[in-house]
Amino acid sequence: MSFTANTAFERRIPATEYIIHANIAGLYQESSADADCDAGQLCVCGDRVPVEGMPSALNILNENTYYMEAASSSVTANDVIYACDTHETQLLGDGYGNNYYVGRRTLGLGVPAGRYGNFQRVIFDGTRRYRFGEGNVTINTTGDTYLTIDDGKLTSQTAAPSTAGDIYFEIVETGNFTEGTTQSFGYYDVVAKTVVA
Repeated sequence: MSFTANTAFERRIPATEYIIHANIAGLYQESSADADCDAGQLCVCGDRVPVEGMPSALNILNENTYYMEAASSSVTANDVIYACDTHETQLLGDGYGNNYYVGRRTLGLGVPAGRYGNFQRVIFDGTRRYRFGEGNVTINTTGDTYLTIDDGKLTSQTAAPSTAGDIYFEIVETGNFTEGTTQSFGYYDVVAKTVVA
């Protein structure tokens, strides 16, 4: 996989209360193979990653690092969804074989294949606001304000889902990221919601 242009993720309202697994380390894979992971890629976690340097026969697993894979369109409120959060991540890649150790200006950079990234839990309680880059979102019809998950990205819908337990995002604002002193690519601010019976 290569990186998608103009992807990004920011949590807009801090989760100040204690949340189990609010942030975890992850190794992104596709079809059980290490793959590049876009900023803002929506994922579910799988098995824990083995501790590096230990014989595989011992099956010693890392306590807080998981294999991550793209969230499918069938996820519901019963699933825990994470977004790849590269904000302030130290090693990132641009998709052209260039990896950078950076301390700032990480907007739009993803996690290179085979490297561990930070994954932020997305809370679908109708109060949490998140910002995704325009590369994370496909708008199917002008004026759509609802987004559902499809293969780790967001795709627009003309109406909110109606089945209890379905999860979705509602667009509440759009604009352009500010990076340094200039405007960068576009963003969508969304609220994460769950359909309640």
